[in-house]
Amino acid sequence: MDTTKKYKALVSIIIFLLITNFAMLLFFMVLSKPAEEKPRNHEQNGFYTLLQKEVGFSQSQLGQYQDLRTEQRKNVSPLFNEVKKAKEDFYELLYSDNVSDSLINADADSIAQAQKKLDMQMFRHFKMVRNICTPEQIQKFDSSMKKVIIRMTSRPGRGKPNNNQDSKN
Repeated sequence: MDTTKKYKALVSIIIFLLITNFAMLLFFMVLSKPAEEKPRNHEQNGFYTLLQKEVGFSQSQLGQYQDLRTEQRKNVSPLFNEVKKAKEDFYELLYSDNVSDSLINADADSIAQAQKKLDMQMFRHFKMVRNICTPEQIQKFDSSMKKVIIRMTSRPGRGKPNNNQDSKN
């Protein structure tokens, strides 16, 4: 095969690759729509719907729950902020030279205390919601809460806790 035929073949291949790359770029950037992110069942009224459909709360019970929920939001918002601030302060220590172990431990303890306050408030809230249940609804509520707690405590993208994925890491 002579040199000119080789060059023509190479030029043809390069032009073909350029056209296919351009077509793929056009497809992905212009024609395809981005995949919609699915929320992790954190819809606005997810727990409300659970209480209504799975536990069987009446309209009166749902009204009581809404009152508790409104109060809960007022109570936990500052607690979430406190946990966030404690973590920010803790990790800010990374940028300081010669940080003592006692300071690191104190800041880590402040995270633990803030998280404890938040978890205690969440526990009290769920206990108050449970108290709204009729005796017939308690078992359904408890079963539903186990699922909620698993979702609350599992790491995002990992599914249920204790699924042996953590032991591989």
